[in-house]
Amino acid sequence: MLGVSTTVNALAWGARASFALFYVAILGEFSWGRGPTALGYSLSWLCFVVFAPVAGWLHDRWGARAIVAMGGLVLGMALALTGQVTSLTEYYLYFGLLGAAGTACILIPSTTIVSRWFVRSRGTAMGVLSAATPGGAVVFYPVNAWLIATLGWRGALVGFACIVAVATVSLALLYRNPPADKDTRPASGAGAMLAGGAGPTPEVWTLRRALRSIRLWAAFAMTALGVIGYQIMATHQVAHAVDRGFGQATVVWLFAFGAGCMMAGNLLGGWLSDQFGRGSVFALGSIIAIVGIGCLTLLRSPDDWPLLLLYAASGFGFGMRIAQLSAIPADTFSGPHLGAILGAVQAGGGLGGAIGPFLGGWLFDVTGNYRLAFAAAAIAVAGSAVAAWVAAPRKAQGTSGAISRLGVLRASLSNVASPKGRKSCTSHGRSSRDS
Repeated sequence: MLGVSTTVNALAWGARASFALFYVAILGEFSWGRGPTALGYSLSWLCFVVFAPVAGWLHDRWGARAIVAMGGLVLGMALALTGQVTSLTEYYLYFGLLGAAGTACILIPSTTIVSRWFVRSRGTAMGVLSAATPGGAVVFYPVNAWLIATLGWRGALVGFACIVAVATVSLALLYRNPPADKDTRPASGAGAMLAGGAGPTPEVWTLRRALRSIRLWAAFAMTALGVIGYQIMATHQVAHAVDRGFGQATVVWLFAFGAGCMMAGNLLGGWLSDQFGRGSVFALGSIIAIVGIGCLTLLRSPDDWPLLLLYAASGFGFGMRIAQLSAIPADTFSGPHLGAILGAVQAGGGLGGAIGPFLGGWLFDVTGNYRLAFAAAAIAVAGSAVAAWVAAPRKAQGTSGAISRLGVLRASLSNVASPKGRKSCTSHGRSSRDS
């Protein structure tokens, strides 16, 4: 289940990650201008805000197999139709609207089913799953570059559409639902410690009930602010380095190293969050990311290459955070309506993806440099860490032992109070005193 979800996520993210290649090719053929052409990419994020909750709601009713397969077909159709566009309206409709619907139907159900299969190791599983984000770029960037060089950008989009549709539908057939007890068992907190009749059954989280919870809106803010900060950096980091005199080949290799660091952060951050808590790991990753942003801001010339290297390495901190964006709400709102709730939370990512690139470019146009844009990214990263701390459920290890000992004591007292228990204590006096 984890392997299938990671692969289909990489396919969906590959379509987004390689957009820059098709963007350049489209600019070369049409005279639409950079702003209107880039708007198609922003629309794909903005429409994700609408389609993410819908995809989660559909998953809760029809399951991951049907919705992910449908998402693969829709995304493949969107890419193939984008390869035939002759006007901006068609481009916005196919890549922006239809592409967002297909992407949402892949990402939200595949994330939800993994969070249901893994409860105690949810952070580790999400770390592996979130590695699909940089993994999609590492794998499909060179694939699409080769397809464009061989078939042209229109033929490349059709070819990549076939890869996405066939692979996603084939893999979706392997999905299986988790056992019912896995899906509903609390992941942490007093509810999990008192399982077995020590307290009332917790109320099931529905989307309506979750929308009245401060933790859902904190998780929404965590996702939106986190994506704003990440997208400002991801969209404008190359332009800033080139403006400072770095060669394009050097920049490509350094940021490829940064993508590798992010994948390592995905994996380690997920595992660490299972051991030490989601909020603490998210905060640590945020500190590393902010230090890296500061290094890139201080870049002045090619002589400052150690600063650029440190920024690339700070991708590790960004990666530590990504795994928590789904694990935190899944811990809090686990249950039969998790898909719809995760969809609502991940809609924040669509909003952040639409705002981040535009905000970074607008601040550059106003000020003539990226200092204010990168400061905004650092503030957004810090704000997302605060929101994550509010949204994350608290680990209650200190209470666990006390509650467990209380349960044993209560059972012992009940045993002694019964006639059978008193007889047992008389016969085994030494054992009772030792106990």
